[in-house]
Amino acid sequence: KASAEADVPALTEKKKKSDSMNADMIDQIAALKERLSSSDASVQLLAKEKEAIESEKTELLSEKSLLETGMTEMSRQVQALLEEKASAEADVPALTEKKKKSDSMNADMIDQIAALKERLSSSDASVQLLAKEKEAIESEKTELL
Repeated sequence: KASAEADVPALTEKKKKSDSMNADMIDQIAALKERLSSSDASVQLLAKEKEAIESEKTELLSEKSLLETGMTEMSRQVQALLEEKASAEADVPALTEKKKKSDSMNADMIDQIAALKERLSSSDASVQLLAKEKEAIESEKTELL
C-alpha cells in the first residue's frame, strides 16, 4: 500500500501529462479537421473552376471548328477566284486583238460616214441646182405657152 501511495504523485503527474498530450492531440485533430474542411472547400471551388474551364474549352473548340470551316471555304473561294483570274488573263490577248480590230472598223466607218456626208452634201447641192433648173424650165415652158 505504501508503494502504491508513493506512486500516486508520479501517476498523477503522468496522468496530467497524458491529459495534456490528449488535449494537444484533440487541438491538433480539430486544427486538422478545420484544414480538411478548408481543403474540401478549395477542392470544390477548384472542381467548379475546372468545370467552367472545360466548358470554355468546349466553346473555344467549337468556335475553332467554325473558324476552320470558314477558312476552308475562304480558301476554296480564293482558289476559284485565282482560277477565274488566270482564265480572264488568258482571254486578255484575244480581247485586246478583238478591240484593235473593232477600233479599226470604227475608224473605217467614221471615214465612210464622213465621205457619205460629203456625198450627201454634194447631192443636196445638186438637187437644189436641179430644182432651180426645173423651175427655170417650167417658167420658160409657161412663157412659151
